[in-house]
Amino acid sequence: MLRLTQSTTVSCLLVLSQVPQGSRLSPLLFTIYSSKRIEVIKYHLPQAHAYADDTQLYLSFSPNSATNEADAVVAMKGCILDVRTWMLTDKIKLNMLNDDKTELMLIGTKQYLSKVNIDSLTVGNIDVAPVTEARNLGTWLDINQNLQEQIHKTCKSGFFYLHNIRRIRKYMLQESARTLVHALIMGRIEYSNSLLFSLPSVHLLKLQRLQSAAARLISNVPRYSHITPVLCSLYWLPVKFCIDFKILLLSFKAICGHAPGYLTDLLRYRRAIPSVQLAVLP
Repeated sequence: MLRLTQSTTVSCLLVLSQVPQGSRLSPLLFTIYSSKRIEVIKYHLPQAHAYADDTQLYLSFSPNSATNEADAVVAMKGCILDVRTWMLTDKIKLNMLNDDKTELMLIGTKQYLSKVNIDSLTVGNIDVAPVTEARNLGTWLDINQNLQEQIHKTCKSGFFYLHNIRRIRKYMLQESARTLVHALIMGRIEYSNSLLFSLPSVHLLKLQRLQSAAARLISNVPRYSHITPVLCSLYWLPVKFCIDFKILLLSFKAICGHAPGYLTDLLRYRRAIPSVQLAVLP
């Protein structure tokens, strides 16, 4: 590890733990360094998801039984304590003191959540209270999994950038406006849009309004003009068809073996039984 001093000289510092940042080997070294956490988690919980230094623990239980709820809390506490012990042993800091880093969410229907009596999860001296929404890799999840918060925040940020671009649109060429809209607005609409599959059209209508407004801004057409010719001129699919296209594309790649293993394992093939038709001859 190198340290730059104020006199622009370079001095060496020996580091016996941690992973150097900024090098090509950092992802591989971090994966090797933190691979034991999955083994620790699987000892307590059946499911876990890890992305870089972000770890998510999952545990399902029935709210109709107080015993299942208590067992779930005990299992979650024991898992977090063992993970914390492992981190202290391997010189890694657990962000339990930062409210923005550690979150607890109870996911279920309104009927099930009304039966749950979990007010907080105590780990050591820290009480983590449940939240109604949480951000996961840029996507907002809520306790009922209706993704309304994700749509709301996407439209809010999209119209904010759309308003700023509209103020300087008359000074821009169409190609420059299209590039700017793609970078600031369309990227937000299309990011994780496969999670919106099978949602009612009334929820997708908000995103469709944002896409239509962006298309009219690029093409410099009036606000109440018909949007279909504008989308065709830009070679854009409507929001609903964009979601269907992404699902079909992921399915095709999974069937052909070009998708990651965790997607291919979700497929279940069904063999079609050939139908036999009998013809009665006179």
